[in-house]
Amino acid sequence: MISFLRLVALLVMLGGIGGIAWKVGSWMKSAADYQEDRKRWQRAGMDQWSKDSRGPEPQKPARPKIAAVYGTIIVLAIMALVGLSGATQVPATHWAVVENTITGQFFDLGPGLHIWPIEPRLWPIGTNVSKYDLRPQIIEIGGQPVDEKGVQADSNSPGRPVVYFYARGWAYPNKEKIITLHRLYGTSYLDNWVERVWVSSLKATQGERAYDFVGNYRIQFQDLVEKELQKQLLDLDEGSIVFVSQLAIVDYDFSAEINAFLDQVAEKEFKQQQAQQDVRIAEQEQKAATIRAETLYIEKKRGAEATQAESIALAEGDAQATKTMAGGEADARKLLADADAYTIQAKYQAEADGITMVQQAVSQAPDYLTYQKQRVWGEGGADVPETLIIGLEGMVPFLDLLPGK
Repeated sequence: MISFLRLVALLVMLGGIGGIAWKVGSWMKSAADYQEDRKRWQRAGMDQWSKDSRGPEPQKPARPKIAAVYGTIIVLAIMALVGLSGATQVPATHWAVVENTITGQFFDLGPGLHIWPIEPRLWPIGTNVSKYDLRPQIIEIGGQPVDEKGVQADSNSPGRPVVYFYARGWAYPNKEKIITLHRLYGTSYLDNWVERVWVSSLKATQGERAYDFVGNYRIQFQDLVEKELQKQLLDLDEGSIVFVSQLAIVDYDFSAEINAFLDQVAEKEFKQQQAQQDVRIAEQEQKAATIRAETLYIEKKRGAEATQAESIALAEGDAQATKTMAGGEADARKLLADADAYTIQAKYQAEADGITMVQQAVSQAPDYLTYQKQRVWGEGGADVPETLIIGLEGMVPFLDLLPGK
């Protein structure tokens, strides 16, 4: 708005000056024509016969009255320009530095409309206003192709091979240090400090490290460059003049000799990795075969265990059922067993008693034994055996029942 008003005042003033110039020019032309006409009229009056025919005398043109109108316009326009020179408007996204060219002093102004004499430091004449955008501005160094347009940086590797960089980042001024920024770099600080600070920080960081440091530790390298850059953008009180963020190495490259060497290394590493991959594949195939064999073994073992478990379950079920069924017969079987035991005991007791009675009978009647022998083995007892085979006890003597033998 202030700039527009200044433009209007300037146009009005120029219009007034133009109007005055046009009026003066027209008057001067009319005055020149009057002088020519006056001379012709005078020359015509020198002859008596032509005095009556030379016509009326030319009239002198009146001076233009420009002071009243155009003078007022010019004065008002000049006053407007002077007044507007003591006014400035700072956008909401900017911060301004005002330089008094008469006293040499600096002061800053925040966003808003500032008009003299409300802002007494903003003199109508002798002050320059510079505005700084507080929004992050992109910064770039180098370009593509990086081996032709990139920034060349040294390294501390043997032979000190060169590294080419193309980098990008963001920067924005610290409004608390805006006067210092203005004194050091001016409004074109992005163009002025990039070469002196950005590039120097990148070169200094790379120069202290191996040529392949950026390739192996890219994030760490970016952080180191950002710290070095920020360190160079500090005021005497250690305050940041410009804030730098998101520095990134967009691309980098090496010299032709280094690239050829790296290609050879990469080819050897590829072959080595391929051989290692083949070994790993063979190992995996071997493991897969082992796993298949173990799986078959486990399946068969589990099948056998399942069959065994099923058989045991069936057997235990039958045993349980038998136990349940036998529960009711236990008493009956016990009674039968007791009865059998009693019968056997009675039988053996009876046999024992019978043997005793036989022995007693034999001792009392020897002729009875003789009679039995003759009945079994014939007359005379010639075939009576002397021994008998009884079970596992072997040969036992046969009882000699014949008296006197």
